[in-house]
Amino acid sequence: MAVDEEMEMQETGEMGRAEDDVGISCTLDMFREHEEVRQMMGSIEKAVKNQYTAEKAFEDFKTILDNYQEQPHLLDPNLEEMLKQLVDITRDPTNKSEVVSQAFKYLWLVVKVRGYKTIVRKLPHEVKDLLPVLQMLESPEGSSDFYETYVLLLWLSIIVYMPFNMMGFDATTAGGEQQSGALVVERLLSVIKTHLKSGQKSREMAAYLASRFITRPDLKNKYLPEFIEFCFEVLETVVQGDLNGVFHKLGVLRAMGLIFKHGKREELLPYSQNVLSRLIGCKALTSTDAPVRKLSMKLVQRIGLTFLKPRVASWRYQRGSRSLAMNIQGKATEGQDASEVAEEDEEEVVGEIEEVIDSLLLGLKDKDTVVRWSSAKGIGRVTGRLPQEFGDEVVGALLELFSTRESDKGWHGGCLALAELARRGLLLPERLPAVAPVIDKALVYDELRGQCSVGSNIRDAACYLCWAFARAYHPEQIYPYVNQLATGLLIVTLFDREIPCRRAASAAFQEHVGRQGTFPHGIEILTTVDYFAVGNRSNAFLNLSVQVGRYPEYTQPLIDHLVDKKVQHWDSAIRELAAKALHNLTALAPEYMSKTVAPLLLNQTTGSILVNRHGSILALANITHALSLVASKEGKTLPDMMDKEILDGIAKIVSTLEERKLYRGMGGEYMKQATSVLIEKCSLAAAPFHGQEVVDQWHNLLENCIVYVDENIRATALEALTPFWTTYFEPTSPEKMKSKDELITKYTQALNTDKEIQSLGFASAIGRLTHSLVLGKFDIVLEALIGATEITRTTATWAQTRKEAINAILRLVETVGIKKDGKACDQVCEANLSSIYQALLRSLDDYTMDRRGDVGAWVLSIAVVSEDVTLLTGEIVGEMMSRICQQAVERIDRTRKVAGTAFSTLLYSSPSLSHIPNLEELKAIFTKEICEQMNWASEKDTFHVFIQLLDFPAYRSRVLLGIAYSAGGISANLSRYTSEAIHSYLNARAEKTDYLSSFLEAILQLFASHQKVDRITLPLIKTVGDLLSSSAVLDPVLEQEDSYTSRLITALRKECFRSADYHKLSAFITVLCELLRMNSSASKACLTQLSLFLGFQYPKVRAISATSLLTALQDYSDQEIVPEEHLEEVTDILEETEWMHNIEDARKQRNRLCELMGITPPQPKKN
Repeated sequence: MAVDEEMEMQETGEMGRAEDDVGISCTLDMFREHEEVRQMMGSIEKAVKNQYTAEKAFEDFKTILDNYQEQPHLLDPNLEEMLKQLVDITRDPTNKSEVVSQAFKYLWLVVKVRGYKTIVRKLPHEVKDLLPVLQMLESPEGSSDFYETYVLLLWLSIIVYMPFNMMGFDATTAGGEQQSGALVVERLLSVIKTHLKSGQKSREMAAYLASRFITRPDLKNKYLPEFIEFCFEVLETVVQGDLNGVFHKLGVLRAMGLIFKHGKREELLPYSQNVLSRLIGCKALTSTDAPVRKLSMKLVQRIGLTFLKPRVASWRYQRGSRSLAMNIQGKATEGQDASEVAEEDEEEVVGEIEEVIDSLLLGLKDKDTVVRWSSAKGIGRVTGRLPQEFGDEVVGALLELFSTRESDKGWHGGCLALAELARRGLLLPERLPAVAPVIDKALVYDELRGQCSVGSNIRDAACYLCWAFARAYHPEQIYPYVNQLATGLLIVTLFDREIPCRRAASAAFQEHVGRQGTFPHGIEILTTVDYFAVGNRSNAFLNLSVQVGRYPEYTQPLIDHLVDKKVQHWDSAIRELAAKALHNLTALAPEYMSKTVAPLLLNQTTGSILVNRHGSILALANITHALSLVASKEGKTLPDMMDKEILDGIAKIVSTLEERKLYRGMGGEYMKQATSVLIEKCSLAAAPFHGQEVVDQWHNLLENCIVYVDENIRATALEALTPFWTTYFEPTSPEKMKSKDELITKYTQALNTDKEIQSLGFASAIGRLTHSLVLGKFDIVLEALIGATEITRTTATWAQTRKEAINAILRLVETVGIKKDGKACDQVCEANLSSIYQALLRSLDDYTMDRRGDVGAWVLSIAVVSEDVTLLTGEIVGEMMSRICQQAVERIDRTRKVAGTAFSTLLYSSPSLSHIPNLEELKAIFTKEICEQMNWASEKDTFHVFIQLLDFPAYRSRVLLGIAYSAGGISANLSRYTSEAIHSYLNARAEKTDYLSSFLEAILQLFASHQKVDRITLPLIKTVGDLLSSSAVLDPVLEQEDSYTSRLITALRKECFRSADYHKLSAFITVLCELLRMNSSASKACLTQLSLFLGFQYPKVRAISATSLLTALQDYSDQEIVPEEHLEEVTDILEETEWMHNIEDARKQRNRLCELMGITPPQPKKN
């Protein structure tokens, strides 16, 4: 007792310490919802009162148990109690069918989570349950309800397994009536056969029940042959392709497979030969349905095991120790060689085994992975019972799969089978010399088939084979192949295209390091190329490869693999990454790169295969640049590192490609991109081609590429321009000065064109001009770029060109610098600063729309971030701040974010930016804390702050313009927060009529300055209508000053004159109907305009006018909009007239309304 108390106290103390150090974990420690689950099972009667509560209870039960899907063993302490409680409910005859059905659903969930093999052992297995369970299965409910059927079949499988006299049961039911003379055995067989053709999972339980029932000692002699015959009748008669027939085939194949698995070998052996021959004869192994072929393979391997006595092969290889800790410490015991095993007894192998092996080998080449995997496991199981001589023949047959004549399916199946043999100790060390070359080839197997590649599954299976080697062999047996395996796995880990393959290779490498402990620098490399690090392909190629390449054992193999495989890879992205990886690895082996790799790549740069040319040019370019960096560190030049023949060959690449016309067609795009990279890298490496003809060839090529339609080619060429000009176009002589002038003239004149792609390309290229080229010509270049930012009839949709022109201006400003008293031809100064900012500010009005959407936002984002706080006049600062505020409240969130960030930066710039209008008021609204925490992209956060700037005349017009534009957006949230911001602003100033008057004046000015600009006026009309309909805050100003109402109606009338836009007209009608409530002379003008719409040519406009006017008359009946004595008749006409029908009838009714309302009816125009 004392010891127990002491142990209990110790455990309590440990638990207390554990509670103090609780961490976050994804694992569970116990079945915590046990009590809740018990209550749910006890309240089934309440849960099934209606369908909704029953389904909700099922989902709640499912949600709880699904949490234990990955740790089902946590249910075990409470499993028997749960099963007993649910089984008792199903046994109780007084329970309703709904209650029993719900209990079976719960049981099915328990089976799904814990697994049927565990549950079946814990179900009640008394003989008295046989008939009740059978009767439930035979009932209509039991045969139709999936959950009930599944659980009952599982329950029966343990009941029939009990040792009792099955033939002693008679055919009587509980009531004592006979069932057509059928025995219980026959009833059971009937149930099994019925459910074997089910399309649900109950088919699998029926097969499991059959395997337990048919193999009973008292039934096997009579019913086993009959059942096998029944199965083959199904396989031989069912038409291939019939869906229900496929399910039936799956059922009988699974049943026979389980029979040969669970039955005794001696009892099944007499039937094995017949089953095998008939199975092959019915062509189940070559069925078009993969599940049928898979189950057929399982049955074949089970038949093969029946032919052989169960034993562990005495010749198999056995490792002396499998302790991971001992391997790390170098204390692993000696492995037991097969030659040291006692000579095994001679045993005759029947001829059918050869047929079994042939079928399994054929399955290794199946087109579906599940079939190949099943065949591989069958090969392993059967070989484990064969004598050594036959086992070695199997290995030889597997090695024949790894030939160029075999398909990728055979390679994959062969890898899986070899891994199974190695895992079971059946691949003897003597076979390793033959298997090692196969692994090398499988690890890099990659083949292009049409538009996709094959081989990723082979590489993954090869990694599994390497993993199996680590667990199967003693380090001494693997030692001769350590470098080969380590290099192969690292190549896949670092350079494979697919994430699963890289991670599989990393896992196999880790297994070898842990269990073998012989991989060079294993621990150091393992911490580098772990599971997560290799998940990013670029990181693996460009960073991890360098860290691994530092170890001399791996440097050259990594380089060789990139050159031999990845530079010529079918995927262009892999070729580009391989070239960059070679650049990074060059510093580790510069001599090998220059003497061996570079000549090899140079020979392939002008070959006939496109991918080889593309990859080789990219790789050679990157190696050349890397060698120049190594040379500069050592105080040498590039010619010191590379042979003259190599440099001469590089110079001839472009001319050779042009002579062979390889720049044409689809392959020409790859060549243009690759040679652009070559030019860039050679320029960065300062290759000694100055004054040679190749420089002009390169320049012409780049100029052709910058106006190419493909964006990637343009971008690559533009990246090459700056280093190319820097290296080869420095104006150091009169001739080069003349070339410079010609270059500037050519590029600036190219902007004046009617081809968008040409203007786009040369605008981008001008931005890459070097300081020496633009010096003395900055004013000319700037004028041309500013001209490219202007919107003309020809360039109206060239938003991307204007974006690149703005970007080019910013690049050049950074290149030449800013000096207040500088020269306009050399740098930014007071003379040209104003024109730069005018171009930037003008770009803020770019709202170009095309098929790509609001592409003008590209220009907005560039322009907003470009503001420089130096040398700014008050006029520019005021205009700049107001326009930025406008962008901060417009539709596009990314533009709002850029504008808001720019606004806060300028507001709190250091040194402080002078001339900002209302600076102190702005800082009071936008405090530093607010600016730091603000999400500028969120309309919810920003609109209610920026709306306050309507108080200040310097910002009012622009902010209101942006707010109105956002109000017309298609986003519900945008419209909502815009409306909320406007209403909150006006309500806060309801007593300040001067602010409200200024607000109305700003709206009228926007109508006047943006007439017929639907982008602005349509949302503005909607905003006015929303304000008038949902708030009366503007009513006092409108009633006090009639001129606002009359000016507003006049402005709207001009805007909608001859308009056919239904949305604009309906918004105008809404405003007119809201203005009717004003006690002013303008109400007559509103009625007159509405009468025009009542006789409008479009039916929808007439209908919306009548509906809106009727609503206004009813809402504002106290305002005497029409004479009271005519109000009822006016209302009747508006309600009863069919405004969507004949226009003449509608106009007659309209004229009658005009008479009743006291206005002059509209008169038709005279020709």
